[in-house]
Amino acid sequence: MSTENPSVRAFKNHRLGCYTILRGQQVVASARRLRLEDVTFEIRASGRRRMLETGQRTLHAYARGQLVDYVTLADADRLAPIVGRRADYDPRQGAFFFELESGEPIVGARFAQLDESGLWVSEPRYLEPARAA
Repeated sequence: MSTENPSVRAFKNHRLGCYTILRGQQVVASARRLRLEDVTFEIRASGRRRMLETGQRTLHAYARGQLVDYVTLADADRLAPIVGRRADYDPRQGAFFFELESGEPIVGARFAQLDESGLWVSEPRYLEPARAA
């Protein structure tokens, strides 16, 4: 990982209707569209459990990766869609992001784009099935 471009975390900010990009604890931007490279999808089990128990949204699922580009709420749209597959996260379905078409759990991707239509991934990395002991 380059020290010039440390990884960021991005999550859907339902209250603001956009995505929030964090570097450490600092907000980098609020974006309507963003692209990450070398992405890992992360879920905090305690936050997911609290959301399921209370029904209140919690910040517990996000994408972590290298920030390639983003479009703020005020910017003209200059970020073309990526060629990839639709993906999503639903805490009621499980503790993982998944490819929409196949339902297969994914843990990351070469590229991910978060935009108005949701999450798109290119070269997804799938969750490996549990190995028999």
